[in-house]
Amino acid sequence: MSQELVTPTDGMVITQDTRFAPGVYPLPNGITIGADGVTVEGEGAMMVSGTRTGVGVTLDGRRDVTLRGLSISGYYNGVRADHCRNVTVEAVRVRETAEVDGITTFLYLWTPVEDAYGGAILFHDVQGGAVRGCDLQHQMNGIMLYDCGGLTVERNNASFNSGWGVYLSASSDNVIQDNQLDFCNRVFRRPDGTVRVEADSAGIVLVYSSSRNQFLRNSCLCGGDGIFVAGYDHKGHQGPCNDNLFEDNDCRLSPNNAIESTFSRGNIFRRNDCSRSNFGMWMGYSWDNVIEDNTIEFSRWAGIAIEHGFNFTIRNNRIRLNNEGIRLWTRGGGVLPYWPGHEVCYAFAIEDNLFESNRTAFHGYTGEEAEGVQCRDFTLRGNTIRDNRIGVRFAEVHGCAVEGNTFDANLDVAVLLEDDPGVTVGDNTYTANGEDVRRAARKHDFQKNL
Repeated sequence: MSQELVTPTDGMVITQDTRFAPGVYPLPNGITIGADGVTVEGEGAMMVSGTRTGVGVTLDGRRDVTLRGLSISGYYNGVRADHCRNVTVEAVRVRETAEVDGITTFLYLWTPVEDAYGGAILFHDVQGGAVRGCDLQHQMNGIMLYDCGGLTVERNNASFNSGWGVYLSASSDNVIQDNQLDFCNRVFRRPDGTVRVEADSAGIVLVYSSSRNQFLRNSCLCGGDGIFVAGYDHKGHQGPCNDNLFEDNDCRLSPNNAIESTFSRGNIFRRNDCSRSNFGMWMGYSWDNVIEDNTIEFSRWAGIAIEHGFNFTIRNNRIRLNNEGIRLWTRGGGVLPYWPGHEVCYAFAIEDNLFESNRTAFHGYTGEEAEGVQCRDFTLRGNTIRDNRIGVRFAEVHGCAVEGNTFDANLDVAVLLEDDPGVTVGDNTYTANGEDVRRAARKHDFQKNL
């Protein structure tokens, strides 16, 4: 016998399995799930408010709840679950949730849950469950996870949002896979009238020790950043986001960084496409990371840019047609007192990569701001470095090695050593370069504010 269809009423508390009758229902106070083990189905039913306040569907302290097929429009949050276990939201459509004012607001990544921005789905202290197959486009934020774990977030479309597609704060051990998170971007107009396109919007954001998550096969095209990992809130509060896996994500066409991952340890970036952005990967103040098998092409400034990082393995990447392929450097700054041990870049293994048709394939140096210290221990081995203007360039470094690489058809010079840096050059193959090895005085012809 088919389940009886129910007409939802404003402020309704649901304590048993319920299927809503199709229709459009003005429910400014939404509905509340008031019992465990409840399934609510709403295919063909739409809840509307229009005030952009309150919550469409509220869960607090509930367990084993499923919400399926409902459409929700015009609340502060479409669905909000606090202190719940095993919650599943699937095939739900949310629109018109609350949004901060237009181009005068630069987003704050570290907003606590008490002051969270509006968005389609907000989970707070939810352990286990899924958000699956939902349509969460055209608002500010798609899915926000605070203090959550053990969730699967998959096959959702949270594109064309002015904030974030998927946001994690202090949320670990989740799987975020096969989501469409494109065009999560915004315009910010500075007080002087100039315009910045991104304002810390992104397809995916991680803050406050969001660790051991897996991000697989997500599309984050044209985001402010494609993916943004921020392990420090610039107020002295450290919260590295560690041991995450980012694999097979498409992060192209960002006006800022295809992937930014800062102040974090032990992350793996594998087979991502980080092309056609301002920077392919920006990973300052991070350590013990692996960057492998990625495609990084047509970056305006640098394919991989890392200041004050250490213990990286960068291998088997395709790094082509960038202004600079890889840049490792120091530039100082006000955060150094909070991050002792990050005074310089050191201990980088750069192996088996293809560097092709970049202005400069690799650039490692110590910036003028650093006093009494030098970047060190950069090893380039087994790389193919061809058709660049400059192959590799070093200045003010020590303990570095360029060995076993193939240099072919680099227009100006294969290896440029400025101000007699401590670099061992040996056992490389050179073919048809403008010059194989050159020692010269240091030239400051690079972008100093990079």
